[in-house]
Amino acid sequence: MKGKYSILLGVLFITSGILAFTFLNRKEDPATTEAESEPVDLEVKTQLVELIDIPYRIQATGTLQAAEKIELFSEVQGILEKTATPFKMGNKFKKGQVLIALDSKEHEAQIKSSRSDLMNQIAAMLPDMEMDYPNGFRKWEVYLEGLNVNQRTPTLPVFSSNEEKLFVSGKNIYNTYFNIKNGEERLNKYTLRAPFDGIVTESNVRVGTLIRSGQKIGEFVDDSRFELQLSVPASENRYLKRGIAVDLNTVDGLTSFSGNITRINGKINQDTQSIAIVVEVDHNDLKDGEYLLAKIEGDELVDVFSLDNSLILENNHVYAIENEKLQLVPVEILNYQGDMVIVKGLKNGMLLVGEKIANAYPGMPVKPVKG
Repeated sequence: MKGKYSILLGVLFITSGILAFTFLNRKEDPATTEAESEPVDLEVKTQLVELIDIPYRIQATGTLQAAEKIELFSEVQGILEKTATPFKMGNKFKKGQVLIALDSKEHEAQIKSSRSDLMNQIAAMLPDMEMDYPNGFRKWEVYLEGLNVNQRTPTLPVFSSNEEKLFVSGKNIYNTYFNIKNGEERLNKYTLRAPFDGIVTESNVRVGTLIRSGQKIGEFVDDSRFELQLSVPASENRYLKRGIAVDLNTVDGLTSFSGNITRINGKINQDTQSIAIVVEVDHNDLKDGEYLLAKIEGDELVDVFSLDNSLILENNHVYAIENEKLQLVPVEILNYQGDMVIVKGLKNGMLLVGEKIANAYPGMPVKPVKG
């Protein structure tokens, strides 16, 4: 009996000890409780606002187009003749050099025949003119002596009176003269000359083939002067003007050129709300149709600040820190430059948040840390 009581007392003693130990361990440490009860402010990297002047910058891409480019069409019909430099793709020509020459022998013969008709008409008119209009006889005689079927027809003499004019008109001389002049002008179209220094970029003809009137012969461009058309947001057009220098780079970035804004369109594209500007660049290494990247620096943006684009909140606000609490500050975005954005509306000395904060809100307590 006594053994049973001893066992029960031992069990109660052990149980009491375990309960006491558990109670002591669960008792909170006052220091720990006090530390957990105090909120810890979030450390935030900051940046100090120092307003400066920054040039407006924008990047855009476009395709080069030759400043001078012409499509050549034949206005007459004839066999294509061989020239000193063949009209073939890649061949270069100097201004005034023959591009295309068509066989014009038949047309030249027609002109010579018409010149001969004019000479005969004037010769037949002179005896009557000597009798009726002696004052005009000598100048017409001199004019006849100067005519040559192998040379361009000179301008008709000036009439001394209205009667003389009517007399000459009645001899059909006017009609013959202007038919000749029309033929002489048409004769010029059998030979096409380069209007400027350039290169053939397209050729659709071969020597010895018949070229018909209206047929496209090819394309000729000035390979030293080019234009690059770019589209920029219409809202940013106020920072650009004619004459501004433009840095140009090839797509691979290995070659750079310089140009200038020469034209700015006065019409806004309604679909894209952009405006077209034209940059002119002169360089022999450029090619028509080449793709280029343009970097433009416009007017100075005064009293502005540059910050990371990711720090701009909805409705164009940024977080500033005042009395160690977050405050929303509105800004005006003037220019995007890569990952940075140029804004206006801040004041010197303001302390801005320099990093993104999750679940941030106005009035949130923070601890500023120099970024």
